[in-house]
Amino acid sequence: MGEIRCEIVTVTTVGSDGSATGNTTSAPISGLIESVYLDYHTSAPAGTTDVTVAFAIRGGNILAVSNSATDALFTPRAKPVDNANSAITNAHSRFACNQAVKVTVAQCNALTGAVVAYIYHRTV
Repeated sequence: MGEIRCEIVTVTTVGSDGSATGNTTSAPISGLIESVYLDYHTSAPAGTTDVTVAFAIRGGNILAVSNSATDALFTPRAKPVDNANSAITNAHSRFACNQAVKVTVAQCNALTGAVVAYIYHRTV
């Protein structure tokens, strides 16, 4: 089954309040992404802050949370398709990862540690 590990990614934002941005790339992650806990700075604006967790090299979103500053645990899942690229009804799979992930924050205030993402992954 593998071991569960946690990669911690802290993003600092720069710019004007309500439109500050920032991103940080993690160390390489190898395994299946189990969950992501987002811990927002207490001064992050709830009505505008957007967070995206994506594959750093190949692109593609793992998690996107818009207009929130509420600390929360997410269990992002991929939507499998069959050989004809048709969705498989009611099927979900963990994201397989063998690269770094990039956490991007937008529409926030200028904050040190605007968002801390705890990315839990299972080694295989």
